[in-house]
Amino acid sequence: MSHLTKLQKTLETEALDALLLHDRPSKRYVGALPGSGVYVMITPTQALQLHDGRYRAEAADTQGFTNVEVPQGSYLPQLIDCLKTQGSQHIGLVSGGFSIAEYQALATHNWTLTLADDLVARQRAVKDEAEIAAVTAACAVTDTIFAQLLPHIRPGVSEQTLSAWLHFYALEAGASAMAFDPIIASGPRGAFPHGRPTARRLEEGELITVDFGVVFDDYQSDMTRTLSIGSPPPELAAVHEAVLTAQQTAIAAIKPGMQGREVDAIARGVLTAAGYGDCFTHGLGHGLGLGGDQPILNPRSQMILQPGMIVTVEPGAYLPGIGGVRIEDDVVITATGVRVLNQTPRHLTQLEVVENEPV
Repeated sequence: MSHLTKLQKTLETEALDALLLHDRPSKRYVGALPGSGVYVMITPTQALQLHDGRYRAEAADTQGFTNVEVPQGSYLPQLIDCLKTQGSQHIGLVSGGFSIAEYQALATHNWTLTLADDLVARQRAVKDEAEIAAVTAACAVTDTIFAQLLPHIRPGVSEQTLSAWLHFYALEAGASAMAFDPIIASGPRGAFPHGRPTARRLEEGELITVDFGVVFDDYQSDMTRTLSIGSPPPELAAVHEAVLTAQQTAIAAIKPGMQGREVDAIARGVLTAAGYGDCFTHGLGHGLGLGGDQPILNPRSQMILQPGMIVTVEPGAYLPGIGGVRIEDDVVITATGVRVLNQTPRHLTQLEVVENEPV
């Protein structure tokens, strides 16, 4: 069953006459065009794709949708006309992609308008075999890119230069984009969980955290490794060991039926016992797929894990002014546990100290 057909059946179950989409991941999910000038209206029996003339040729090749071409900038009035023509009374809307002004304009009409973010998110959270294969392929590309990056990690090289190499190798490997702006944080900047690349140059004896993912055939990967140039300070080597133990313990414990917060608590407990509980300042992980996927693994998450879900497992410990460690893998939940999709080694790799960057 296609994603679109499955979603149409859900609309019947939820007693919704129509569902409106404008965010890129949701449109990709149902097979519509992802462009900003494309709005999607789905009913239990029909799917409309409203677009302007820029998308005419592409829209003609889209399967499963009736195409409605509108003048550029007049999407909302046409969408409202379609809803009225269909006689829709109970309308769901996925908020991502819609502006507050658009929502207010829709809400002024004589129908019931409800947010349907969770409805679509629940369906997207459980991947089919094709989606799992797509994320697996993206992870394989990520492993290759990271291996290509390693020779460039050496004293004197800037974080920004490493980011440039990541982008180059990703595009060379066939990725359409980076999944997010890479995080490259060296030395004391490793204490910044979202440390974006700067002009800072790497130095011998320090840790460097590299966190990146790619978009490959629309699906994303996300991997983090922390390594050292030469021998790291014993204190940071101990942090790395604790984070790795927390990650592997959590991965080994994951199984269907658990709540997201239970998995988070396992990793957090390991770091707390090692004396780094207060240094773990974010949730353990998040869903992975087209972008913005569920489930979430954090101390508040009551989401029930199911086979087919893909999540990151990424504990970290951050010591202000000293450095930090994060190790992240993507895992697909199976009937009995998980399958890890990344193959890059997780141990503390100590790179040889070489001064000159390769050509």
